[in-house]
Amino acid sequence: MSLDIAVWIPDDNSYAGRHVVEDPPDVSTAVGAEAFRHSLWGSAAARQLGATFLPQLADVTAENRGHLQVSPGQLDAFAQECDLLTENVELLSAATGYDTDRILRYLSNVGDAVQRARAVHGGIIIW
Repeated sequence: MSLDIAVWIPDDNSYAGRHVVEDPPDVSTAVGAEAFRHSLWGSAAARQLGATFLPQLADVTAENRGHLQVSPGQLDAFAQECDLLTENVELLSAATGYDTDRILRYLSNVGDAVQRARAVHGGIIIW
């Protein structure tokens, strides 16, 4: 299994109050292998840098089922977190053992999804 990111818009008539938007063709939604939940996004290094959203992927509960949902009102803070990780990718890479280009590719996919979410006044979900 792998982690993917999707854009959603609020919709009270849809499952869980959200409608997941179809991805444009040729868009990568990959955010890493399932193991990245703990070994990258939930790593001590990410947390020490100040990340609070992405580490939630490692905190699987019955309520969140391992999904990270970012509401439209939280997108700016989430984007800032991703920028912070991008700026510190060398440190993150050294601490986790993952290649910087690989981490940057996944962070770029997240950034693209945030832009698509902003365009439709929606949020994102990583699952």
